[in-house]
Amino acid sequence: MFHKPSTPLEAPYRYQALCPTASDSISGSYGSVETPAPIHATQASLPAQQAPGTLPRTQDPVVERLCTFLSGRISERVTLKELSRFLGYSEKYASDVFQRYMGHPFSKHLKQLRLDKAISMLLEERHTISTIAESVGFSDAFAFSHFFKRAIGCSPTEYRRQQLRQMDMA
Repeated sequence: MFHKPSTPLEAPYRYQALCPTASDSISGSYGSVETPAPIHATQASLPAQQAPGTLPRTQDPVVERLCTFLSGRISERVTLKELSRFLGYSEKYASDVFQRYMGHPFSKHLKQLRLDKAISMLLEERHTISTIAESVGFSDAFAFSHFFKRAIGCSPTEYRRQQLRQMDMA
């Protein structure tokens, strides 16, 4: 699911921007694909092949809509059904569109967004684990801690302690 560190003190994961920016470059071979009317694009460039865990680097309106939808709802319980309503597609087709444009499944992308936000909040000592859990869409700190430990390999508290210790040593 996520790149786990080989040792607890190693960097937690390889950071990747989850939503492409205007300055990102496009590499690889591309083809064009027709998109339905609700997305407001007649043709969009899609990468023919992508390395696992990477995202398309484009200013495509579809990618922008997907990123906008998710970034505004990271603290909510977001479902594929809501995404499909937002795009105006069936759930199956919305899932396929997400996979094609973003390079990986909806659920994996959402988990990575939540993990990135949680990690950045953990590095700010003022946030409690409960506050972080709530702000990334978990109902309680236990569920968040379980998710975090499976993704990173240690609890949020241990991670924070390790990272702060490393910053003090540097």
